[in-house]
Amino acid sequence: MDIGNNHSAIKYKKEHYINAQVHSNYSNNEDNNNLIARIKKSIYLYEKFDLESINDSAKLMNRIDTKYLLTLSDLPKLLNVLRDHYKVLEIDNNSIFTYKNRYLDTEDFEFFRKHHNGKQNRYKVRYRHYVDSGTEFLEVKFKNNKRRTIKNRIEISNKKHDLNIQEEFLTGQLPAELENLQVCQHSEYKRVSLVSVDGKERLTLDFDLKYKSPFCDKNAVNLENLCIAELKQPGKSHFSVFENLMRRLSIQPTSFSKYCIGCCSLYPDHLKQNRFKPVLNIIKKLTE
Repeated sequence: MDIGNNHSAIKYKKEHYINAQVHSNYSNNEDNNNLIARIKKSIYLYEKFDLESINDSAKLMNRIDTKYLLTLSDLPKLLNVLRDHYKVLEIDNNSIFTYKNRYLDTEDFEFFRKHHNGKQNRYKVRYRHYVDSGTEFLEVKFKNNKRRTIKNRIEISNKKHDLNIQEEFLTGQLPAELENLQVCQHSEYKRVSLVSVDGKERLTLDFDLKYKSPFCDKNAVNLENLCIAELKQPGKSHFSVFENLMRRLSIQPTSFSKYCIGCCSLYPDHLKQNRFKPVLNIIKKLTE
């Protein structure tokens, strides 16, 4: 399993869903600094947890994911509604963390194509950098035919230049025919991480999403007004406070892959995107 560099050439030439008490009176054009301040104010009143206190079941490396698309301006009031039912991750007095990903794929974007074509038992491979802690992991996510997400990873914070360790890990995780992977996408976003008070589910709230192509510095996309809420559970449950709230507000789950949406946004003339057009249209409505 070879990890290539990212210098290969590539040819490529509001409907508002939140209402009731969650609905924000602020437009999508509200200054993001003010929104971040309001998010921090909402988080301040939460009970906190740290990484050491989270139990093994809540780490959810083998799980079912359910995603919802909101706007950043919805987030402060959503956090207020959920306060009594979730705790927020806090590290060094901070609860809004920056993540940077570098996604890998084959030269012909096989990981993307399999997702686009609806194939089960598919993979995603990425480097994930937790900016605030300085740690970095090489991760493989596997979506099986039972719609479960299984994630395996190794820390490479102090081994970034040891490609042998990385290739050995990938060889053990991926089919033999998947070779010559290369970095094809950079992404960055901010995250608030919640865990239910009973510790049985996690809820991540991602926003300020940005994409950039490693092949062209000028090819970049900013979805800063979008918020991706991802509910992570060991199994499907009808007792999730967040999921029941979304149901009461008639907000439907959405199939959303950060990697695939980034590929569609960065390489629209190079990759098919028919499967993702419905979610792309939702994103357009929420962010315009």
